Amino acid sequence: MVWHSKTRRTAALAAAAASLALLGGLPACGGGEKPTARSVTPVVRDVSPLLRGTIGAEATFRNVEPMLVSGYGLVVGLNGTGGDVLPDSIMATMEREMGLKGIGKAQTGTGTAVDGMTPRQMLRDPNVAVVFVQAAIPPGAPEGADFDVYVRAINATSLEGGQLWTTDLRLGVAQPFGGRQSRSIARSRGPIFINPFAEAGKEQQGVMRTVGRVLGGGEVTQPLGIELVLDNTSWQRARSIVSAINSRFPEGPGDDGPTARGRTGSSIELRVPNRYRNEPAAFLDLVKHIRISSVAPEETARRFAEGLKSEPALANELSWCLEAVGTKALPFLRDLYDYPEVFPRLAALKAGARLNDPLAATPLIKLARTGQASVRTDAITLLGRLDAGPSIDLALREFLGEEDLTVRIAAYEALAGRAERLQLARLSARAARLRERNLPAPTPTHLQVLAEQALPGNTMQGVERTPVAGKFLFDRVPVGSPLIYITQQGQPRIVLFGEGDMVRTPMVVSGFGDRLMMVADDPGAVRVLYRPQTSDRATTLTIRPNLEEMIRIFAHDTTPEDPRPGLGMSYSEVVGTLYSMQQASATRADFATERERLLAELQAASQNIQVADRPERPEDRDLVLIKPESDPTRPIAPDPATPTPKIVPIEPLPESKNN
Repeated sequence: MVWHSKTRRTAALAAAAASLALLGGLPACGGGEKPTARSVTPVVRDVSPLLRGTIGAEATFRNVEPMLVSGYGLVVGLNGTGGDVLPDSIMATMEREMGLKGIGKAQTGTGTAVDGMTPRQMLRDPNVAVVFVQAAIPPGAPEGADFDVYVRAINATSLEGGQLWTTDLRLGVAQPFGGRQSRSIARSRGPIFINPFAEAGKEQQGVMRTVGRVLGGGEVTQPLGIELVLDNTSWQRARSIVSAINSRFPEGPGDDGPTARGRTGSSIELRVPNRYRNEPAAFLDLVKHIRISSVAPEETARRFAEGLKSEPALANELSWCLEAVGTKALPFLRDLYDYPEVFPRLAALKAGARLNDPLAATPLIKLARTGQASVRTDAITLLGRLDAGPSIDLALREFLGEEDLTVRIAAYEALAGRAERLQLARLSARAARLRERNLPAPTPTHLQVLAEQALPGNTMQGVERTPVAGKFLFDRVPVGSPLIYITQQGQPRIVLFGEGDMVRTPMVVSGFGDRLMMVADDPGAVRVLYRPQTSDRATTLTIRPNLEEMIRIFAHDTTPEDPRPGLGMSYSEVVGTLYSMQQASATRADFATERERLLAELQAASQNIQVADRPERPEDRDLVLIKPESDPTRPIAPDPATPTPKIVPIEPLPESKNN
């Protein structure tokens, strides 16, 4: 924005207005009263003196709530479970949308199951269903950002095996044809994941097959900007705020312009920098706690550090303030790394770790080993952020064998994140060499995606990752007792912990309404019969009882180019098969799944709950633990004398097919 021209124009307008006011106020021949000057009382917020002068004390964020989007979509690939009667309004809506997109115009030669059908015929086909699609888009999500999508069947008894066709997502609640249509800002598509664990606390009552999710299936097409509105209009103050934000967040790789742009004397536009793409709430917290004046940052940091001691109730806010100061706050933070009171110490360590201070590593390792459960996971997560050498990797690896599941998963997430960053550094170095030779090189965003897709297994982090059939990522962590960990949001992942034989034989396993049967009479072979959802033809294989190999075979699609045996299961079906094996005591591994957060985000979006209140850290994700039935030596009920854990233990089905 050109501030000087705006200022000159504003000054000219103000002068003209003053002249008119003066002329209008001149007394007439008969005399008159003098005009009274209008006074404007500035807005002053009631905040702690320590927080005065920060951006959050003088401005309000807009468009920082999770944005609710929705639409009506089409699911194909069902096995006769769709095609039920639709309300007339939704039927008209879908016919219109399909016509606009050129879907189902009785064309032939498309090579699909709906080849040659009209829109109405497609909507009545038993292998097709209409779904209501919802999602919550994070604040400041840039164009191309992905997110999870929630789908609910309108005219189907099951969405198992379904594929969501491209669906436009509009702001707010979708309206049928004839209703007022809001702006489309995103789209969604992809395979539907059906949660095989049902609702919280009711995991053993069966699967809700009429609802599901498309993990990472949403894409932002028209991003909504974040606006910062000043309490008191002032061009000079707005310029100072823009300068403070852009100084703290300079334009970096993958950014499309500066972080802050001035619009008026009371409005500033914000963009989430690319490096905060996955943690927009943290970015907003930092902006909120930036000091508008950049004078004497060391003195500002000293005052915040002293405030941590005198007002520990403000520990969270002052931690963000110190991080917002930047590296010049590190000398004052280091004095608090061994402070006796836990809240100031944790606040200082959090700011130090997020500023990548290597001296924060030793006290964080100590907390991770000796602190209470919640403190341990906080410390582990912060350790994962530090680039302080292999000593951190060695410390984190010792937590992979912990009995406490939250600690174990936090350590895995921290190590996986570190491995991804190292992979990104290697790929970035290769890209730089390509650019030096004037050869095409991947963009920073593309490099980041590549770094997350595959991880070598011979690194200090001990996490090996391979993509499986283009459907999910498979992580191998050969440490600790056997454990299968499933993600239910973001990038689909199956994580296998531990070493040794994890499959029990003999076994008899059935699933998916007897479309799946697994039988093993001897320890050397497992006979598998599987009939896909969309076919009447069953596939029969004999495979080794090796869990890692079985997971790959479950997902592999046999093609002429890759004729290796496979069952072609989706991620949801692979997870359901592993769950069926656990319930039949066919595996020695515990079973843990990330509790879905999507419904909570949708609820937050509908109620305009700020995204900063949502859990953003890995240890804030709820987990569900399912124990093998034949492992009576380890308790599955939480100790009532300990704080409530973030793990919900779940007993297997009372009757196993192996009993």
